[in-house]
Order: sequence, then structure tokens, then C-alpha cells
Amino acid sequence: MSWFDTFAKDYDDWYREKLGNFVDKVQKQLIEELAEPKAGEKALDIGSGTGNYAIWLAKKGLEVTAIDESQEMITIAKKKAEKDNLNIHLYLGKGESLPFSQNSFDLVVSVTTIEFVDNPAQVLREAIRVLKPGGRLVIGVLTKDSPWGEFYQSKIKRDPNNVYAKAHLFTEGEIDELLNMHYMVKKGLYIDPLEEFDEKEAWKREQRKQDEQANRAGFFAIRWIKEAK
Repeated sequence: MSWFDTFAKDYDDWYREKLGNFVDKVQKQLIEELAEPKAGEKALDIGSGTGNYAIWLAKKGLEVTAIDESQEMITIAKKKAEKDNLNIHLYLGKGESLPFSQNSFDLVVSVTTIEFVDNPAQVLREAIRVLKPGGRLVIGVLTKDSPWGEFYQSKIKRDPNNVYAKAHLFTEGEIDELLNMHYMVKKGLYIDPLEEFDEKEAWKREQRKQDEQANRAGFFAIRWIKEAK
């Protein structure tokens, strides 16, 4: 049984909340800027959960494969994909050992996943392996040195069985250690998770902070490109 099986049923409630919906938009904006998804490409979503990014990519016309270690999450993702009449190839498995041949995908994404795995660097090495030469690996990570990192830590202290209890939140310095390859990073999610906010004003502030690439961002989007040989 996966740690996430317990949380699967209520997982999508977050996206229906005002704050969760805003966070999802910000994160997708950053991921899209780096991933540059194109219709017809083959994409893999590692740690796909209930299908948020897999469905998002499929709606953009990509041929999507998704893998997650939680059967409960996969079951929900399958129902959502069928409801939207999307053909997404869903697999049960771990990112540390992907059941796919090398050079299979144009794009690999993994959003808020490596924080929860046993061996983040191995997941990323596997992602690079299955990428085609010139392909893009784009991940999104939750950050430690931010209001969001402090918020998650406070939730864990109050409830050791919280979904974030097994998460390792990343510092920017730790990103360098994940893969010995050049990467590009975009920082975002500057809204404080505990404040009331007006969405229009929050977007203005978010864009200004992103343009500055200011410190204390709650989310990093990171891209590696597999060297073409």
C-alpha cells in the first residue's frame, strides 16, 4: 500500500479551493514556460497522482503516459480521463525504476513528486534515460526557504500523519546535487498561504516577483535538456 492511497479520495478538493486553484494556475504557468509542450509529442508524467498534469497535457494534444505508485490515485485519474474522453496510458510503479525503454519520450514532467520519493536523484536519472536526445525534463518542487515551506512544516508538527509528513522540501542549493547537468530554474508562488487575498492583485504581485526572480519563492520549476548525441 502506498502512503498516498490514504489521501487519494480527498486529494482533488485542494484544487477546488480558492487558494488551491490559484496555486495550481501559478505552478502550471511556470511548468508550461519551461516544458513548452507541443501537440503530438510523447510525454511522461512521473508521480501523476490523480492525473492533474497528465490530463492537462493530454488536453493540449500530447500523447500522455503516466505512472504513480498509488493504485487509489491511478483509479481516480483513470475515471477523470474517461470522463474527459482522453486516452492516457496509466501505469502503477515507481519513478526509481521506470518500465519504459530509453529514448521513448519528448517530454517528461514530474511535479511535487521527488519531495516524496526515497531516491530523488535516481528518479531523475531514470527520467533522463527514457527521454529522447534533445528532450526536456521539467520538474516542480516545493521549497523549504519560503512561507510555504514554513506552512508545511507547521502542518506536520500539528499532525504527523499529514500528507506532507514524508516530504523533503528542497533548498535551491540542493537542486545542484540532483543531476550533474546544466539546468534552468524559474521561481514562483510568492503568495503567503495564510493571508486573505484578492486574486487580481495576487497575480500582479506574483508576476512582479517572478520577473525579479525574488527570494522566498514557494515553488521552483526546473528544466534539464538531454544532450543530443
